[in-house]
Amino acid sequence: MGKSLCCFLLCFLVLFSFCSARQQNKCSISRLNAQRPSNRIRSEAGVTEVFDHNNDQFQCAGVAVVRYIIEPNGLLLPSYVNGPQLMYFVQGRGLQGVLVTGCPETFQSFQESQEGQKQGREQQGQQGQEQQEQQEQQGQQGQEKQEQQEQQQGREQQEQQQGREQQGQQGREQQGQQGQQGQQFRGDQHQKIEEVREGDVFAVPTGFGHFIYNNGNRRLTVVSVVDISNQANQLDFQPRRFYLAGNPQNEFQQQQQQQGQQQQGREQQGREGQPRQQQQGEGNNIFSGFDAEILAEAFNVDVQIIRKVQGQNDRRGNIIKVQGGLQAVLPPRRQQEQQQDDPLYAQGNGYEETICSMKFRQNIGDPRRADFYTPSGGHRSSVTSYDLPVLRRLVQLSAHKGHLYQDAVLLPFYTGNANSIIYVVRGSARIQVVKEQGETVANVEIQEGQVIVVPQNFAALIKARDSGFEYVAFKTHENARINTLAGNLSLIRALPVQVIASAYQTSDRQARQLKYNRQESTIGAPGRASSSQYRASA
Repeated sequence: MGKSLCCFLLCFLVLFSFCSARQQNKCSISRLNAQRPSNRIRSEAGVTEVFDHNNDQFQCAGVAVVRYIIEPNGLLLPSYVNGPQLMYFVQGRGLQGVLVTGCPETFQSFQESQEGQKQGREQQGQQGQEQQEQQEQQGQQGQEKQEQQEQQQGREQQEQQQGREQQGQQGREQQGQQGQQGQQFRGDQHQKIEEVREGDVFAVPTGFGHFIYNNGNRRLTVVSVVDISNQANQLDFQPRRFYLAGNPQNEFQQQQQQQGQQQQGREQQGREGQPRQQQQGEGNNIFSGFDAEILAEAFNVDVQIIRKVQGQNDRRGNIIKVQGGLQAVLPPRRQQEQQQDDPLYAQGNGYEETICSMKFRQNIGDPRRADFYTPSGGHRSSVTSYDLPVLRRLVQLSAHKGHLYQDAVLLPFYTGNANSIIYVVRGSARIQVVKEQGETVANVEIQEGQVIVVPQNFAALIKARDSGFEYVAFKTHENARINTLAGNLSLIRALPVQVIASAYQTSDRQARQLKYNRQESTIGAPGRASSSQYRASA
């Protein structure tokens, strides 16, 4: 009994340690550098730019970073990924759809169906009038039968036969009218689609399908961070995107080929001995690997349609041009925002009232919604699971958007429970990152379009250049805990003056200056050191 109990407890501890935390990554970081995309894939209506996820800092954070540039009327084909992802819309506007199996098609175009119903009611009214006229005619015929008693039996038989013929004709007419009414519904039904714009953060849980469409008149730029170290990913540490349509090139394929060329060679040798029929499709979407005839049976459609679904001879890539524009059913953005601001929104007791109606979007680009603001320094807005419950339940990521004015300083900080993936939206800044024992691992300038990772508990200090500095920081925890080392909410501010004086060997006066001179909490206005002196030292 004791041995069985010990085995059970051991198995439980192993399972608990596997399921209750993020997968641990190798973080032997000696140098951090600002990263640019290593792979650029051109499509019919846009560009996909991929950062090398095999880089040490991305491996440490356990993430993959992709940037999509979508032209007007461009559609990023539907796909799903093996990890949760958090997207930030850098510029432009568009439509974002999330596809959830088991949820109803709540967006419907009713206009044509209502017209059909109106026509049906008119036809039913006309049929009723005809039936009333027939009844009056039958009454008149009854009076004639009373007057003509001699021909009563023959006429009754004739009228019964005529009645049966009329009823059969009316039944056929009603069936035809009902079929016509069913065909009159030519609208569309689909799951929820949301309007997105610059500054929006959009969360997509693991395995949820999604697509993006640019309905604006300029390019739509989106940065996506995929958390491949999340416990929801039961595969390896390779990001994997599964496209539902087209013949797109996998954006992570180049890096994966560099690691697995030998394995692919062995697989290719194994396939050479197989008949051609086993190599099903020539496309790269998830349907291209199935047998076309069996798949046609599954969809109950013609095989020629399945050939198109499998993306054979499709050379448009993963971002395609929608001819004539995308006509989708969606409410006005103001109505969406009012619905999402409702505290009762997304609350319920069933699957359709939780997952299906869950909020996936939050805007952090509007300065009026800033969490921290310094008049001459800048502002910062964040989104956590308290703002977006899907982050806590299904994504386990968060983000904040910062804007530093000219020569402003993001006070030294560290994130106690998450890695930070910083993407530069606009401008430039100098960033310094320090690890344990005071070792500097980064002292570089970071510019627009670049990415740098600040590992958990590594301290960072950022100073904006003359053009200012806008950035978005993705965090690998749904409620990232940011600790400052200077300012009125910092660790230094929490220490007694005598502790500061003793620790740093300063006078009490100097200790008070160190503790109280910086009154801002997060973003500091330019201090005593002039910008010219700073540039000279840089």
